[in-house]
Amino acid sequence: MKMPIGFRFHPTDEELVVHYLKRKALSLPLPASVISEFDVLGTHPWSLPGEVNEKRYFFSSRGRDGGGSGGYWKPIGREKPIIETGSNEVVGMRRTLIFCGRKPSNHTNTRWFLHQYRLLHSNSTQMVKREMAGDWLVFRVFQRKRKARKHAAKMATCIDFTAEDCPVFNPPPQSTSPSSSEITEVSPNGLDEEESSAFITSCIRN
Repeated sequence: MKMPIGFRFHPTDEELVVHYLKRKALSLPLPASVISEFDVLGTHPWSLPGEVNEKRYFFSSRGRDGGGSGGYWKPIGREKPIIETGSNEVVGMRRTLIFCGRKPSNHTNTRWFLHQYRLLHSNSTQMVKREMAGDWLVFRVFQRKRKARKHAAKMATCIDFTAEDCPVFNPPPQSTSPSSSEITEVSPNGLDEEESSAFITSCIRN
């Protein structure tokens, strides 16, 4: 999974499904050997191979379970169809999940997410071969990061004149904005609007 310096692996949803997942399921050569096989659902997301600050990609068979990871992946939002360019056919589905850690009192959400991609079942002969080769999934694992943005208020330097000292000057205008504030923005970083709303709702419930 080592990429040359200066290169990054940033496939689209369609590329992941059509050129990697489908070819993996059909036991065909892949465009590049950059996605390894790993038990994603059974491992803490921060313990997965690769750079923690980068999006990581893994193949896994559908039968694997994440019960022994000290947490669990919870689906949020609805599955999204993956449409192939040209044919406009739905070739796969993407589901978003959030990792929840187990605590004695409750189960808390973390900021770790994954996109799980699956192929749609078909009656074609190629998909019969896929079933013989095994039912594969591909995952994109990433962390939703906080981005702090500080808005510094612009302070104008004013000389205070009284009406007796200099009646020509008007009093300085009163500012209607706060003198200083700090706003913390949460970047979706891979989540769409619906999934972000589902994530926020889940956090409120927990």
